[in-house]
Amino acid sequence: MSYAQHFLEQADDLNRASVDRYLDSLHRKGWKQGTINFAFRVVKRLFAVNELTWEYHRGEAPGIGQRDEYRPQLSIDIIRLMIETARNGKLCPDESCFLACSTTYGLRREELVNLKKEDINLASRAIYISTVKSGRQRYHLIPAEIYPYLANHDFSQVYGLATMSHVFNKILDKGKLRELRGNRLGWHSIRRALFDGLINSGVNPLAARAFLRWKGATGEMAMPARYYGNVVIGLEGKKPVLEEAKGDEEVFELHPFIHFWRSNGD
Repeated sequence: MSYAQHFLEQADDLNRASVDRYLDSLHRKGWKQGTINFAFRVVKRLFAVNELTWEYHRGEAPGIGQRDEYRPQLSIDIIRLMIETARNGKLCPDESCFLACSTTYGLRREELVNLKKEDINLASRAIYISTVKSGRQRYHLIPAEIYPYLANHDFSQVYGLATMSHVFNKILDKGKLRELRGNRLGWHSIRRALFDGLINSGVNPLAARAFLRWKGATGEMAMPARYYGNVVIGLEGKKPVLEEAKGDEEVFELHPFIHFWRSNGD
């Protein structure tokens, strides 16, 4: 749906009062606050492009309350239990593989679905992530701890988004964590925990952002983020696989979850 078109179909004028009425109608329809906030920004852009007077001042955008920002994050102990379930052979090969990718690289659900056979180079121990949400698509190194789980999965199989959510729930069930299902958990709950764990382990915030393939920073951090992790050309020329992933070894040393995949879990 085009939010701009949706607004224009309901607006009887192009001023602040019409925008306020539009936002009120979205509230009455039960739209989530985050979606309403996004619609507000689209309408603001509509006014700017058409050189219309924008009557709102800084700080007057629709607020997003803590309840609307509910973004659950799994604890390290829960993630350790999920990984132990895989290491103990209680998960199917695909479940173990996706859990390994999620806990190592923080893959989103759609990124897990997008993994294809040609994205996995076991000989070079490299994996290519087709990042979503405008993030940077890039190669990662495959650490030894999760290599067997990726090698044991058939990446030619096709998965949908709903199936991938079902895979996550099956991992919870097999790990005797079924009671957690009512907390709106998903693969992103692991991604949030990974970012938090990387920072708490002492990983440079720019390195953590690059590792999780976030889109470029803004403001004063934009230029450092742009140059951090660029491909380095040495005497042997450009190596797109290994050089793209050159920072992974340092991240792996401080990674909060990789050691759980070792045979002794230490």
